[in-house]
Amino acid sequence: MPSTQEVANNHEYRNIPIAVLVESPTNPRKRFDERTLAELAASFKTQGVLEPLLVRPLEPSKYEVVIGARRLKAARLAELESVPVRVKQMTDAEAIEAQVVENLQREDIHPLEESLGFRSLLELGDPTYTIASIAARAGKSEGYVQGRIKLADLIPPVAEAFLKDTITIGHALLIAKLPDSQQQEAFNAAFRSMWLEGGNQQVLIPVRELAVWIESNILLQLASASFDKQDEALVPAAGSCANCPKRTGFNKLLFADVRKDSCTDPQCFRSKIDAHVAKTLEGKPQLVQISSAWNTREGAPLGRNRYVELELKKAKTNGTRSRSAPYQKPCEKMTEAVVMDGGRRGELVKVCADLSCRVHHPDTPSPDQIAEERAEERKRIEKDKQAITTRHYVLAKVLERVSAPLKKADLLTLAQYTIANLSYNQAPALAKRHKVETAKTSKSPQEVLMKKVGTYDEAELSRLLLEIGLLDSAYQRGVVSEDLLMDAAKRYRVDVEKIEKAVAAEFAAKKDKKTKPKAKNKAKVVARA
Repeated sequence: MPSTQEVANNHEYRNIPIAVLVESPTNPRKRFDERTLAELAASFKTQGVLEPLLVRPLEPSKYEVVIGARRLKAARLAELESVPVRVKQMTDAEAIEAQVVENLQREDIHPLEESLGFRSLLELGDPTYTIASIAARAGKSEGYVQGRIKLADLIPPVAEAFLKDTITIGHALLIAKLPDSQQQEAFNAAFRSMWLEGGNQQVLIPVRELAVWIESNILLQLASASFDKQDEALVPAAGSCANCPKRTGFNKLLFADVRKDSCTDPQCFRSKIDAHVAKTLEGKPQLVQISSAWNTREGAPLGRNRYVELELKKAKTNGTRSRSAPYQKPCEKMTEAVVMDGGRRGELVKVCADLSCRVHHPDTPSPDQIAEERAEERKRIEKDKQAITTRHYVLAKVLERVSAPLKKADLLTLAQYTIANLSYNQAPALAKRHKVETAKTSKSPQEVLMKKVGTYDEAELSRLLLEIGLLDSAYQRGVVSEDLLMDAAKRYRVDVEKIEKAVAAEFAAKKDKKTKPKAKNKAKVVARA
């Protein structure tokens, strides 16, 4: 066997057993078409391998295939014992550069494979390999090379979809510029659900539409940030935003398509807002803390229903007077507040948080009015519950008197068809009535119901079909004039008035028990018509 020096000098050509060849881990090529590989393997069986593989020695009797990975795979498919090679001594940098150059010359090179090649050269740590030098050697612009290198930052699921051409290079470039934690969200947003001929399908949206979505939902505009973008001490580990490479305005070569200066690191952005809020409250502990949400919960921060944000109107300089809205007027109780949540977190504003202020809270109801409204609402809910309970007792009595006019096979067919077409709110209601457990299974309520009704006899199936037809009426859904339940009650001679009185007695007994906890006797409902 020739020495390493002899190999380096002579570039030896010879046949080598396939068993001693190993694929290069740095080869950027990741896609190999199975059909064309099979065709190449068939050609090798008849004509042999005409173009030698470029290999470099690793150790005695081991060689790394620098160029020719596809030919090696085809030779293995053809079950060849050896292949012609050109053995050349090469450094890691020379091998990677040869692979990158060879891949760039391919017609079917994938942008992600190109990206991995460029990234491999940069990761060598060789000062001769920079974005500028790689661009010059590849005959591309620096922006092109930097964009391609960024593709290597795609998370595995998105990279796999890109290799399969599920998304285009335009979509991939937009997603690759985002942090790992947000790439999956952006990838999901790249598809829209549409009803096509084959059913409901996920359709790829245009690149421009995805760019707008990313700007609106992920990129955080620095112009609206409440903290000082120049403050290096706010979060020392992050420094100032002015020199941050995660700012789109800092790296205009990569983010040329982003219109407004934005932050691409939401975690850092939030940490700066949190630090700003803490610093503000420390300096001004008297600040009122307000929330952008509407709530009545006691304590800080105040909900939107407990304060009015003021936008004080400037006085006219031309002598004319105009009528101002209440939120544009000052008052004696006006104070400064800090927003504690939402997109405006950390922002300082003027508010009136005094509910007795007639300027900004003229329509605030009194405590007695609130108590009266709540009492009326409780009465309404109680009345609705009583009416619905009455209707369910009526439904039960109707079902008791249903006969079984059809054969079991016909009834089961009707039942299965009806269950399969239940609406989204009917299925869980019916499952609950038939004591079908749906919480501990991944199956839909329809699937579980289908299984159970298969055990029903003719009478049970008959009652089930009528029950489905009257279910909405029992909940008082649909057109009130079409009271199917009460019509059925008349047909089956159900005494609705008697049931209504029994339910009223039951509710009264429950109410009496709440007011007299020591009572020993409980009212019982006897619903026999």
